[in-house]
Amino acid sequence: MNQLNWYMARRYFFTKRSNRYISWVGGISIIGIALGVIALIITMAILNGFESEVTSRITNFIPHLIISSEQDIDELRQLVPEAEAIFHSTERKAILGFMDDQLVLNIRAVDEDSWRHLLNPQSASSISPGRLKPLGNELPGIVVGAAVADQFFLTVGDTVVVQSPLDARSGLFRIPQRHFVLTGIFQSDIFDFDRSLAFIPYNAGRRLFKSAGGQVIHIQLTNFNAAVAVKERLETALPEIQIRTWYDQHQTLFDAMRMEKWGSFLGLNLIILVAVFNIVSSLMMMVLEKTGDIGILRVMGARATNIRQIFNLQGFIVALLGVALGMVIGSALVLSQAHWGWIRLPADIYLIPFLPVKLIWSEVFIVGIVAFGIVLLSIRYPAKKAAWLAPLDAINYKH
Repeated sequence: MNQLNWYMARRYFFTKRSNRYISWVGGISIIGIALGVIALIITMAILNGFESEVTSRITNFIPHLIISSEQDIDELRQLVPEAEAIFHSTERKAILGFMDDQLVLNIRAVDEDSWRHLLNPQSASSISPGRLKPLGNELPGIVVGAAVADQFFLTVGDTVVVQSPLDARSGLFRIPQRHFVLTGIFQSDIFDFDRSLAFIPYNAGRRLFKSAGGQVIHIQLTNFNAAVAVKERLETALPEIQIRTWYDQHQTLFDAMRMEKWGSFLGLNLIILVAVFNIVSSLMMMVLEKTGDIGILRVMGARATNIRQIFNLQGFIVALLGVALGMVIGSALVLSQAHWGWIRLPADIYLIPFLPVKLIWSEVFIVGIVAFGIVLLSIRYPAKKAAWLAPLDAINYKH
Protein backbone atom coordinates (compact mmCIF):
# COMPACT_ATOMS: atom_id res chain seq x y z
CA MET A 1 0.00 0.00 0.00
CA ASN A 2 2.96 2.31 0.58
CA GLN A 3 3.96 1.86 -3.08
CA LEU A 4 0.43 2.80 -4.08
CA ASN A 5 0.60 5.94 -1.94
CA TRP A 6 3.85 7.02 -3.60
CA TYR A 7 2.52 6.18 -7.04
CA MET A 8 -0.68 8.21 -6.57
CA ALA A 9 1.19 11.15 -5.02
CA ARG A 10 3.66 11.28 -7.93
CA ARG A 11 0.88 10.85 -10.46
CA TYR A 12 -1.17 13.70 -9.01
CA PHE A 13 1.85 15.97 -8.84
CA PHE A 14 3.73 15.32 -12.06
CA THR A 15 0.96 14.43 -14.52
CA LYS A 16 -0.91 17.09 -16.46
CA ARG A 17 -3.87 18.27 -14.42
CA SER A 18 -7.25 19.20 -15.80
CA ASN A 19 -7.14 22.41 -13.79
CA ARG A 20 -3.96 24.25 -14.76
CA TYR A 21 -4.59 26.90 -12.12
CA ILE A 22 -3.87 24.34 -9.41
CA SER A 23 -0.62 23.40 -11.14
CA TRP A 24 0.43 27.04 -11.30
CA VAL A 25 -0.27 27.54 -7.61
CA GLY A 26 1.83 24.46 -6.77
CA GLY A 27 4.72 25.76 -8.89
CA ILE A 28 4.51 29.19 -7.28
CA SER A 29 4.57 27.49 -3.88
CA ILE A 30 7.86 25.77 -4.74
CA ILE A 31 9.34 29.06 -5.96
CA GLY A 32 8.12 30.85 -2.82
CA ILE A 33 9.73 28.29 -0.52
CA ALA A 34 12.96 28.46 -2.52
CA LEU A 35 13.03 32.27 -2.39
CA GLY A 36 12.45 32.23 1.36
CA VAL A 37 15.29 29.77 1.92
CA ILE A 38 17.59 31.75 -0.41
CA ALA A 39 16.83 34.99 1.42
CA LEU A 40 17.49 33.37 4.79
CA ILE A 41 20.80 31.83 3.73
CA ILE A 42 22.08 35.04 2.11
CA THR A 43 21.00 37.27 5.00
CA MET A 44 22.57 35.09 7.66
CA ALA A 45 25.76 34.75 5.59
CA ILE A 46 26.02 38.56 5.29
CA LEU A 47 25.47 39.05 9.02
CA ASN A 48 28.03 36.31 9.74
CA GLY A 49 30.47 38.03 7.39
CA PHE A 50 30.18 41.40 9.12
CA GLU A 51 30.40 39.75 12.53
CA SER A 52 33.55 37.88 11.50
CA GLU A 53 35.07 41.06 10.07
CA VAL A 54 34.33 43.07 13.23
CA THR A 55 35.60 40.25 15.45
CA SER A 56 38.90 39.90 13.59
CA ARG A 57 39.54 43.64 13.73
CA ILE A 58 38.66 43.97 17.41
CA THR A 59 40.76 41.01 18.50
CA ASN A 60 43.81 42.61 16.86
CA PHE A 61 43.69 45.57 19.23
CA ILE A 62 42.30 44.24 22.50
CA PRO A 63 43.89 41.56 24.69
CA HIS A 64 42.42 38.13 24.20
CA LEU A 65 42.51 37.61 27.97
CA ILE A 66 42.79 40.12 30.81
CA ILE A 67 43.85 38.95 34.28
CA SER A 68 43.09 41.51 36.99
CA SER A 69 44.60 39.69 39.96
CA GLU A 70 48.31 39.51 40.71
CA GLN A 71 49.82 36.42 39.12
CA ASP A 72 53.29 35.24 38.24
CA ILE A 73 53.85 35.56 34.49
CA ASP A 74 56.20 32.58 34.38
CA GLU A 75 53.49 30.42 35.95
CA LEU A 76 50.97 31.69 33.41
CA ARG A 77 53.33 30.84 30.55
CA GLN A 78 53.42 27.24 31.76
CA LEU A 79 49.63 27.08 32.03
CA VAL A 80 49.08 28.72 28.62
CA PRO A 81 51.66 27.30 26.20
CA GLU A 82 49.64 28.55 23.21
CA ALA A 83 50.07 32.17 24.31
CA GLU A 84 51.84 34.42 21.83
CA ALA A 85 52.62 37.07 24.43
CA ILE A 86 51.99 37.59 28.16
CA PHE A 87 52.85 40.96 29.70
CA HIS A 88 51.80 43.54 32.26
CA SER A 89 49.71 46.51 31.19
CA THR A 90 47.89 49.48 32.60
CA GLU A 91 45.38 51.85 31.02
CA ARG A 92 44.31 55.37 31.92
CA LYS A 93 42.29 58.21 30.45
CA ALA A 94 44.65 61.10 29.76
CA ILE A 95 44.98 64.23 27.65
CA LEU A 96 47.10 64.18 24.51
CA GLY A 97 48.39 67.62 23.57
CA PHE A 98 50.13 68.84 20.42
CA MET A 99 50.73 72.57 20.00
CA ASP A 100 47.39 74.17 20.92
CA ASP A 101 45.23 71.08 20.35
CA GLN A 102 44.18 68.63 23.04
CA LEU A 103 42.24 65.37 23.01
CA VAL A 104 41.18 62.90 25.70
CA LEU A 105 42.44 59.40 24.92
CA ASN A 106 42.73 55.99 26.49
CA ILE A 107 46.46 55.60 27.00
CA ARG A 108 47.46 51.96 27.23
CA ALA A 109 50.89 51.25 28.67
CA VAL A 110 52.22 47.92 27.40
CA ASP A 111 55.50 46.07 27.21
CA GLU A 112 57.38 47.59 24.30
CA ASP A 113 58.77 44.25 23.16
CA SER A 114 55.37 42.51 23.18
CA TRP A 115 53.21 45.27 21.74
CA ARG A 116 54.01 44.47 18.12
CA HIS A 117 52.11 41.21 18.46
CA LEU A 118 48.88 43.16 18.85
CA LEU A 119 48.97 44.24 15.19
CA ASN A 120 47.97 41.84 12.45
CA PRO A 121 49.07 42.99 8.99
CA GLN A 122 46.21 41.10 7.35
CA SER A 123 43.53 43.29 8.92
CA ALA A 124 45.41 46.36 10.13
CA SER A 125 47.47 48.34 7.67
CA SER A 126 50.39 50.07 9.31
CA ILE A 127 51.02 53.58 7.96
CA SER A 128 54.44 53.54 9.57
CA PRO A 129 56.30 50.86 11.50
CA GLY A 130 54.37 50.90 14.77
CA ARG A 131 56.80 50.62 17.64
CA LEU A 132 57.34 52.07 21.07
CA LYS A 133 61.11 52.30 21.15
CA PRO A 134 62.37 55.85 20.50
CA LEU A 135 63.91 56.84 17.19
CA GLY A 136 67.33 57.89 18.47
CA ASN A 137 65.64 60.08 21.07
CA GLU A 138 65.74 59.89 24.84
CA LEU A 139 62.01 60.49 25.04
CA PRO A 140 59.79 57.40 25.25
CA GLY A 141 57.76 56.51 22.20
CA ILE A 142 54.03 56.70 21.64
CA VAL A 143 51.84 55.17 18.92
CA VAL A 144 48.49 56.77 18.10
CA GLY A 145 45.62 55.93 15.76
CA ALA A 146 45.28 57.23 12.24
CA ALA A 147 42.24 59.38 13.14
CA VAL A 148 44.21 61.17 15.89
CA ALA A 149 47.18 61.68 13.60
CA ASP A 150 44.92 63.17 10.91
CA GLN A 151 43.18 65.46 13.39
CA PHE A 152 46.44 66.86 14.77
CA PHE A 153 48.41 66.56 11.48
CA LEU A 154 50.95 64.40 13.27
CA THR A 155 53.88 62.70 11.59
CA VAL A 156 56.45 60.27 12.92
CA GLY A 157 59.02 62.17 14.93
CA ASP A 158 56.68 64.81 16.35
CA THR A 159 56.75 65.44 20.08
CA VAL A 160 53.47 65.34 22.02
CA VAL A 161 52.54 65.85 25.66
CA VAL A 162 50.47 63.42 27.71
CA GLN A 163 48.81 64.87 30.81
CA SER A 164 47.10 62.79 33.50
CA PRO A 165 44.66 64.97 35.52
CA LEU A 166 43.39 61.88 37.35
CA ASP A 167 46.81 61.52 38.96
CA ALA A 168 47.04 65.11 40.22
CA ARG A 169 47.63 65.25 43.95
CA SER A 170 45.55 67.43 46.22
CA GLY A 171 47.28 70.68 47.15
CA LEU A 172 49.42 70.65 44.01
CA PHE A 173 48.46 72.80 41.04
CA ARG A 174 50.64 70.95 38.57
CA ILE A 175 49.12 68.16 36.48
CA PRO A 176 51.48 65.21 35.96
CA GLN A 177 52.66 65.19 32.37
CA ARG A 178 55.37 63.75 30.19
CA HIS A 179 56.65 64.30 26.67
CA PHE A 180 56.62 61.48 24.13
CA VAL A 181 57.95 61.20 20.62
CA LEU A 182 55.59 59.81 18.00
CA THR A 183 57.18 56.59 16.77
CA GLY A 184 54.26 55.06 14.89
CA ILE A 185 50.70 55.41 13.62
CA PHE A 186 48.32 52.47 13.51
CA GLN A 187 45.16 52.13 11.46
CA SER A 188 42.68 49.53 12.67
CA ASP A 189 39.75 50.76 10.54
CA ILE A 190 37.71 50.76 13.75
CA PHE A 191 36.60 54.27 14.63
CA ASP A 192 36.71 53.84 18.42
CA PHE A 193 40.26 52.53 18.36
CA ASP A 194 41.74 54.88 15.74
CA ARG A 195 40.29 57.92 17.50
CA SER A 196 40.53 57.07 21.18
CA LEU A 197 43.48 54.74 21.78
CA ALA A 198 47.24 55.23 22.08
CA PHE A 199 50.10 53.03 23.25
CA ILE A 200 53.11 53.97 25.38
CA PRO A 201 55.85 51.89 27.05
CA TYR A 202 54.83 50.17 30.26
CA ASN A 203 57.55 51.72 32.45
CA ALA A 204 56.73 55.22 31.26
CA GLY A 205 53.05 54.61 31.93
CA ARG A 206 53.65 53.38 35.47
CA ARG A 207 55.67 56.52 36.26
CA LEU A 208 53.02 58.82 34.78
CA PHE A 209 49.93 57.04 36.11
CA LYS A 210 51.06 56.75 39.72
CA SER A 211 47.55 56.43 41.14
CA ALA A 212 46.15 54.21 38.42
CA GLY A 213 45.95 51.24 40.76
CA GLY A 214 47.20 47.73 40.16
CA GLN A 215 48.26 46.67 36.71
CA VAL A 216 46.65 43.88 34.74
CA ILE A 217 48.13 41.08 32.69
CA HIS A 218 47.38 40.80 28.99
CA ILE A 219 47.50 37.47 27.21
CA GLN A 220 47.60 37.32 23.43
CA LEU A 221 46.84 33.89 21.94
CA THR A 222 47.81 32.50 18.58
CA ASN A 223 44.11 31.73 18.06
CA PHE A 224 41.66 34.10 19.76
CA ASN A 225 38.87 31.50 19.47
CA ALA A 226 40.62 29.47 22.15
CA ALA A 227 40.12 32.23 24.75
CA VAL A 228 37.14 30.55 26.43
CA ALA A 229 38.95 27.21 26.77
CA VAL A 230 42.04 28.94 28.19
CA LYS A 231 39.88 30.89 30.64
CA GLU A 232 38.29 27.69 31.95
CA ARG A 233 41.69 26.07 32.28
CA LEU A 234 43.11 29.02 34.24
CA GLU A 235 40.05 29.24 36.51
CA THR A 236 40.45 25.54 37.31
CA ALA A 237 44.16 25.83 38.06
CA LEU A 238 43.90 29.23 39.83
CA PRO A 239 40.46 29.53 41.49
CA GLU A 240 41.19 33.02 42.85
CA ILE A 241 41.94 34.44 39.42
CA GLN A 242 39.87 37.27 37.88
CA ILE A 243 39.89 36.88 34.13
CA ARG A 244 37.93 38.25 31.16
CA THR A 245 38.03 37.17 27.53
CA TRP A 246 37.82 39.41 24.47
CA TYR A 247 34.16 38.42 24.20
CA ASP A 248 33.48 39.50 27.79
CA GLN A 249 35.00 42.91 27.08
CA HIS A 250 32.58 43.57 24.19
CA GLN A 251 29.71 41.26 25.11
CA THR A 252 27.04 43.90 24.45
CA LEU A 253 28.22 44.40 20.87
CA PHE A 254 28.41 40.69 20.04
CA ASP A 255 25.07 39.95 21.73
CA ALA A 256 23.46 42.71 19.67
CA MET A 257 24.85 41.24 16.44
CA ARG A 258 23.63 37.79 17.42
CA MET A 259 20.14 39.09 18.22
CA GLU A 260 20.08 40.91 14.89
CA LYS A 261 20.95 37.72 13.03
CA TRP A 262 18.31 35.54 14.65
CA GLY A 263 15.75 38.34 14.52
CA SER A 264 16.29 38.49 10.77
CA PHE A 265 15.93 34.72 10.66
CA LEU A 266 12.51 34.87 12.31
CA GLY A 267 11.38 37.80 10.18
CA LEU A 268 12.36 36.26 6.86
CA ASN A 269 10.45 33.10 7.69
CA LEU A 270 7.36 35.14 6.79
CA ILE A 271 8.33 34.62 3.15
CA ILE A 272 8.03 30.89 3.69
CA LEU A 273 4.69 31.37 5.44
CA VAL A 274 3.36 33.15 2.34
CA ALA A 275 4.36 30.14 0.26
CA VAL A 276 2.68 27.89 2.83
CA PHE A 277 -0.69 29.54 2.18
CA ASN A 278 -0.22 28.79 -1.52
CA ILE A 279 0.49 25.15 -0.73
CA VAL A 280 -2.60 24.82 1.45
CA SER A 281 -4.83 26.42 -1.18
CA SER A 282 -3.29 24.23 -3.89
CA LEU A 283 -3.88 21.02 -1.93
CA MET A 284 -7.41 22.05 -0.95
CA MET A 285 -8.30 22.68 -4.59
CA MET A 286 -6.77 19.36 -5.54
CA VAL A 287 -8.90 17.62 -2.91
CA LEU A 288 -11.96 19.15 -4.58
CA GLU A 289 -10.72 18.18 -8.05
CA LYS A 290 -9.86 14.60 -7.07
CA THR A 291 -12.93 13.98 -4.90
CA GLY A 292 -14.25 11.40 -7.35
CA ASP A 293 -10.90 9.61 -7.47
CA ILE A 294 -10.79 9.57 -3.69
CA GLY A 295 -14.21 7.93 -3.57
CA ILE A 296 -13.12 5.25 -6.04
CA LEU A 297 -9.96 4.54 -4.04
CA ARG A 298 -11.98 4.20 -0.85
CA VAL A 299 -14.46 1.76 -2.48
CA MET A 300 -11.51 -0.28 -3.81
CA GLY A 301 -10.25 -0.75 -0.24
CA ALA A 302 -8.04 2.25 0.46
CA ARG A 303 -8.26 3.42 4.04
CA ALA A 304 -8.52 7.00 5.29
CA THR A 305 -4.87 6.81 6.38
CA ASN A 306 -3.86 5.96 2.80
CA ILE A 307 -5.71 8.99 1.44
CA ARG A 308 -4.07 11.16 4.07
CA GLN A 309 -0.64 9.79 3.18
CA ILE A 310 -1.17 10.44 -0.52
CA PHE A 311 -1.75 14.16 0.04
CA ASN A 312 0.94 14.31 2.72
CA LEU A 313 3.41 12.85 0.24
CA GLN A 314 2.39 15.39 -2.37
CA GLY A 315 3.04 18.21 0.09
CA PHE A 316 6.31 16.48 0.97
CA ILE A 317 7.36 16.63 -2.69
CA VAL A 318 6.60 20.36 -2.83
CA ALA A 319 8.55 20.99 0.38
CA LEU A 320 11.51 18.88 -0.72
CA LEU A 321 11.80 20.56 -4.11
CA GLY A 322 11.44 24.07 -2.69
CA VAL A 323 13.87 23.62 0.21
CA ALA A 324 16.47 21.75 -1.87
CA LEU A 325 16.31 24.34 -4.65
CA GLY A 326 16.64 27.19 -2.18
CA MET A 327 19.56 25.61 -0.31
CA VAL A 328 21.50 24.90 -3.50
CA ILE A 329 20.97 28.34 -5.07
CA GLY A 330 21.46 30.26 -1.80
CA SER A 331 24.69 28.44 -0.93
CA ALA A 332 25.99 28.85 -4.48
CA LEU A 333 25.36 32.61 -4.42
CA VAL A 334 27.11 33.03 -1.07
CA LEU A 335 30.11 30.92 -2.10
CA SER A 336 30.47 32.83 -5.37
CA GLN A 337 30.42 36.16 -3.50
CA ALA A 338 33.01 34.88 -1.02
CA HIS A 339 35.28 33.67 -3.85
CA TRP A 340 34.90 36.37 -6.49
CA GLY A 341 33.42 39.32 -4.59
CA TRP A 342 30.79 40.25 -7.17
CA ILE A 343 29.13 42.84 -4.92
CA ARG A 344 31.54 45.66 -4.11
CA LEU A 345 31.03 48.35 -1.49
CA PRO A 346 31.68 52.10 -1.89
CA ALA A 347 35.19 52.85 -0.66
CA ASP A 348 34.20 56.26 0.71
CA ILE A 349 31.54 54.75 2.99
CA TYR A 350 32.79 51.27 3.96
CA LEU A 351 36.25 50.23 5.06
CA ILE A 352 36.12 46.91 3.20
CA PRO A 353 36.16 46.61 -0.61
CA PHE A 354 33.41 44.03 -1.06
CA LEU A 355 30.40 42.66 0.77
CA PRO A 356 31.66 40.19 3.42
CA VAL A 357 29.89 36.85 3.63
CA LYS A 358 30.54 33.73 5.67
CA LEU A 359 28.64 30.51 5.08
CA ILE A 360 28.13 28.34 8.16
CA TRP A 361 26.84 24.96 7.01
CA SER A 362 25.12 24.18 10.29
CA GLU A 363 23.00 27.32 9.87
CA VAL A 364 22.20 26.35 6.28
CA PHE A 365 20.83 23.02 7.49
CA ILE A 366 18.90 24.76 10.28
CA VAL A 367 17.25 26.99 7.67
CA GLY A 368 16.36 23.96 5.57
CA ILE A 369 14.97 21.98 8.52
CA VAL A 370 12.86 24.90 9.77
CA ALA A 371 11.45 25.61 6.31
CA PHE A 372 10.75 21.93 5.74
CA GLY A 373 9.04 21.63 9.12
CA ILE A 374 6.81 24.66 8.50
CA VAL A 375 5.63 23.23 5.18
CA LEU A 376 4.97 19.75 6.62
CA LEU A 377 2.86 21.25 9.39
CA SER A 378 0.83 23.25 6.87
CA ILE A 379 -0.22 20.25 4.77
CA ARG A 380 -1.82 18.35 7.63
CA TYR A 381 -5.23 20.01 7.30
CA PRO A 382 -5.75 19.40 3.53
CA ALA A 383 -4.66 15.77 3.98
CA LYS A 384 -7.12 15.28 6.87
CA LYS A 385 -9.87 16.96 4.83
CA ALA A 386 -9.34 14.43 2.04
CA ALA A 387 -9.31 11.52 4.49
CA TRP A 388 -12.61 12.62 6.07
CA LEU A 389 -14.54 12.33 2.80
CA ALA A 390 -17.17 9.58 2.88
CA PRO A 391 -16.76 7.09 -0.02
CA LEU A 392 -20.32 7.35 -1.37
CA ASP A 393 -20.40 11.13 -1.08
CA ALA A 394 -17.07 11.34 -2.90
CA ILE A 395 -18.29 9.11 -5.77
CA ASN A 396 -21.52 11.10 -6.15
CA TYR A 397 -19.69 14.44 -5.98
CA LYS A 398 -20.60 16.69 -8.93
CA HIS A 399 -17.88 18.85 -10.38
